[in-house]
Amino acid sequence: MSDEFADVIVSDCTASDVRILAFEAWDGGSHRAVREAIERHGRFDWHWQTLGPANWRWRLRLGAADLISQAAGEGVLEQGWDVLFATSMVSFADLAALLPKHIAGLPRVLYMHENQAAYPPADGRGDPRDAHAVATNLMSMLTADCILWNSLWNRDSFLEQAQEVLIKARAPVQRDVITEIAERSSIAWPPVEVPRGSDREVLHNSSQAKERGLTLVAWPHRWEHDKGPEELLAIDTECGERDQLDWVLLGEQFNTVPEAFTALQQQAGDRIIHAGRAPRAQYESWLHACDWVLSTARHEFFGVGVVEAMFAGCLPWLPDRLSYPELVPSQYMGLSPANPPANIGVAQEAIRSHLAQAVATQAVQNLEKAIGRHLPRARR
Repeated sequence: MSDEFADVIVSDCTASDVRILAFEAWDGGSHRAVREAIERHGRFDWHWQTLGPANWRWRLRLGAADLISQAAGEGVLEQGWDVLFATSMVSFADLAALLPKHIAGLPRVLYMHENQAAYPPADGRGDPRDAHAVATNLMSMLTADCILWNSLWNRDSFLEQAQEVLIKARAPVQRDVITEIAERSSIAWPPVEVPRGSDREVLHNSSQAKERGLTLVAWPHRWEHDKGPEELLAIDTECGERDQLDWVLLGEQFNTVPEAFTALQQQAGDRIIHAGRAPRAQYESWLHACDWVLSTARHEFFGVGVVEAMFAGCLPWLPDRLSYPELVPSQYMGLSPANPPANIGVAQEAIRSHLAQAVATQAVQNLEKAIGRHLPRARR
């Protein structure tokens, strides 16, 4: 199907007649945010079967059976559908095998929020990758007609790391599955809701901030080892007090918190203005209040929190790795409070313009356009 026809599918008045049966086995965090954005902004008729965010390995391995049982109980499998859609936390191969033939035979679209081949190890814990989870991802991709990745980094890291896993297989796969997957793949940034509010209303433009000489920095990550807490602590040790860096530490905390966070809280003291998750309205206010968004992540498949912060006016203090070079114009990589842009307003506008394809309304339209290319000919 041509791009022109896909445009017509999304834009014409019958778009709501296109019915998509979608499966999500981990309906939490960024997965849930993407689903809700699709429901909010999509033109197609989406129906979601979901499971809550718990026990991710079991969700990946067995969630398909639970999702189908749920759908059957609600009479969903007796209805007419045009596309079968699943996310990366569903075993698409199992899903297709267990569904009735009239649904399993529909065009299949897989959305890769993450992949199980590219996680960095915690110190001293060895290789954290579950080879069987990687294989589940791989079989999902071979089952799909279309694979949509939320970033180029996500795709490339899987293709590289999955190849390493396959080399170790005792019964090597005979097909060139890496090439097959690459040929079915496209990039579709996830929908990001732009934080509400204005920089003119918030702390970093207030007289209070100027009197204190603040530089307020957002760190919007889960409190886990793969988000680089040791590097965050090292940055504060080196320049936190000297450069008057105040921290807004956003993101979910868990029962086990890396020691670096405890050390940071003791070291920075009252320069930590906020620590932990916040309700959405407060979260958006904090993003607007900050001057910079810092990432120390060793692993990130897209970076929704970082993108939200940049939409809210934060300047990027980001490493030249992972998905970040995709998210920021090249001339604005390498910025920091010690190396700010010559013109802050110009930089903010250039970054927002670069991120336009991630704005929720546009990103959902791009997603539906990609799906439109795979609709049956009867729908054309």
